[in-house]
Amino acid sequence: MRKVLLTMALLAIVRFVSAQDMTQAYQNWYTYFGTMKLNNKWAVPFDVQLRIRDGISNKGQLLMRGGLQYSLTKQDHILLGYAYVPTYNGISNTWLPEQRIFEQYIHKAKKIDMTHRVRLEQRWVAQPSKPGNAHAIGDWKYGNRARYFNRTQLAIKHKKETTPFYVALQDEIFLNLWGNDISNLLFDQNRFLAAFGYQFNTKLKADIGYMNQLIQVTSGAKTMNHILHFSVFHTMDL
Repeated sequence: MRKVLLTMALLAIVRFVSAQDMTQAYQNWYTYFGTMKLNNKWAVPFDVQLRIRDGISNKGQLLMRGGLQYSLTKQDHILLGYAYVPTYNGISNTWLPEQRIFEQYIHKAKKIDMTHRVRLEQRWVAQPSKPGNAHAIGDWKYGNRARYFNRTQLAIKHKKETTPFYVALQDEIFLNLWGNDISNLLFDQNRFLAAFGYQFNTKLKADIGYMNQLIQVTSGAKTMNHILHFSVFHTMDL
């Protein structure tokens, strides 16, 4: 556990030092993660995320995602899903959609509250049309992308007793793969989050924290987004 925390701390320091030559931006993300359990083996995880640029003053991105999950064991899960992600383009003054099909594998550690997730995405991203064109979408670009996600949740104790409060640390790296017309660069982005949360009960929790998002576009230019991140996690039984 100490090695994990030390690695994440060093990563945050390196990112801060290297950020001096990057474009800096500020966003607010409001996220809801739901899981509808059908039975002991099958579930429907879904999430809705509103991402607002320039704090709360500008349009950004809306993400809607869901899938069908099968539990191999209590610790191992596989999923097939779909996501619809419209993103506002300030130059063309329109919302450009992205459609994704994705597959993922999740492993949850037994002794600590740690989640590993590997996700493969097949992405179709709309491109803005040329000036003067009556249609907002000019073309579509396809790309394959891989993601690795790690989240560790640490319960806060008071006088050796566990409280409903917790600290969450997570990091996710995105890598562009073969057959990618969206970007020919391997590194796409990385997201690091440190959050403080409250566990209302076994099926509901919420946290708020700071997310540092490093993005690299096709030209090689990098942007670092400083994000105020709100999350709600909710599990429902049918």
